[in-house]
Amino acid sequence: MRVSVATGCRLHLGFTNLSDDVGRCYGSLGVALDRPSTRVVVEECRDAAVIGDDPEQIRACLRRFCDHYQVDPRVSIEVRESIPQHVGLGSGTQLALAIGLGLAMVCGIDIDVWDVATAMGRGRRSGVGTAAFQAGGFIVDAGHKKGRTGRDAEPTVVWRRDFPADWRFIVVIPDEGRGLCGRSEEGVFGALAPSVRISEEVCRITQLTLMPALVEHDIEEFGRALTAVDRKTGAYFSDVQGGAYCGGETNMAIDALMGAGACGAGQSSWGPAVYGLVHERDVGRVEVGVRESLAEKGMGAQVFVSHGRNTEARVEVPRAAL
Repeated sequence: MRVSVATGCRLHLGFTNLSDDVGRCYGSLGVALDRPSTRVVVEECRDAAVIGDDPEQIRACLRRFCDHYQVDPRVSIEVRESIPQHVGLGSGTQLALAIGLGLAMVCGIDIDVWDVATAMGRGRRSGVGTAAFQAGGFIVDAGHKKGRTGRDAEPTVVWRRDFPADWRFIVVIPDEGRGLCGRSEEGVFGALAPSVRISEEVCRITQLTLMPALVEHDIEEFGRALTAVDRKTGAYFSDVQGGAYCGGETNMAIDALMGAGACGAGQSSWGPAVYGLVHERDVGRVEVGVRESLAEKGMGAQVFVSHGRNTEARVEVPRAAL
C-alpha cells in the first residue's frame, strides 16, 4: 500500500486566552495557507527507509507512532516537500500529522486526525495546526480544560470559516533568527505569569471586531483587528522575546509590510516569519514595496504570496490499493 499526504502551512495569529482563571488554558487564532507545503509518501516495503532533509525528525515521528499504537510496520517514508522549520509556520505539526495519517492508513488503524495529533504529541496548547490540517480555513479554538490528558486534552475548535478567496497574505521570513520550539518553548510557557487583562482585551477584539469583519468581508477592519491581537499577544511575551516581536529584523519586516500598504501585519507564532494581509488587487504593488523596503535596509529575507486554504489535507491512495 502507498499513501501520499499533502498539506499547506498555517499562520498562528495569537492567543485568545492567556490565563486559566476560567478553567480553560490558552485558546488561539489561526489560518491555513496553501504554501509553503509538506508532502509525504508512506509505502509498505521490505527495506525500511526514510528520505528527506531531516531524516532524524522523520524517524522520531515513526518511533512515536509505533510506540503509541504498538506496531512495527515495514515502510519507507519520503518527505518530498517540507515547510521551513522553526520559522513560525507550523512545520512540525504538519509533518507529524502527515506521517501519522499515512502510517495509520498503511497499518489499517481507523483513527481521525485528532487521534493522530494525540499519538504524535501535537496540539497540546493550540488546536490551529490540527484544525488547519483537518479542514483548512480561519480557525478559533477555546483551548482545553485544565487537568485533562490524552484525547480529552485537545483544544476545542469553536469557530471555523472559509477564508476569503480574494484576500492574500504576503509572508516574509527573515534570513536571520529562528523561533522557539520543543523544550525551549515548554520552558517559556511554564515560566510566564498569566495575564487576565490581556486575555480579556484579546477576546473582546476577537469576538466584536475580528470575527464580524471576516463574516462581513471587511478586509480593512479585519486587518486592524489582526494587528491589535498580534501586538497584545506580543506584549504578553515581551520579556521572553525582548519586545513585542522576536527580533530587529522581524520588526523591520512588519514595518515594511505596513509601510507598503498591508491592511494588517504581525508575527506568526514565535517567528521570525511575519505576514501582511492584502487584497488581491493590491498584492503586486505591496509585494514590490516590501521587497524595495527590505533591500534599502540591507535585509535578506524570503518574500512570497500565499492564499488561504479552505480544504483539508489531500490524501491519495492508488486505486489498486483500495
